[in-house]
Amino acid sequence: MLNELKTDPSLLEALKRSAGHKPTAAEIEEQRLSFVMGALKTSNNITRAEVQDILAQQGGKRSA
Repeated sequence: MLNELKTDPSLLEALKRSAGHKPTAAEIEEQRLSFVMGALKTSNNITRAEVQDILAQQGGKRSA
């Protein structure tokens, strides 16, 4: 049955490129923000901008 599986070659190539990609600082910050937002309870009323400000303060940066 495993012999019947076929993967699109363009998908495999995209996966190979993605695996070798080193994330930029901006991409890492965006992932961190997304992680925190996803971990918050839905009853929490904090906004994405507020979380972004808190993360910037913790990182010693000024928020935009």
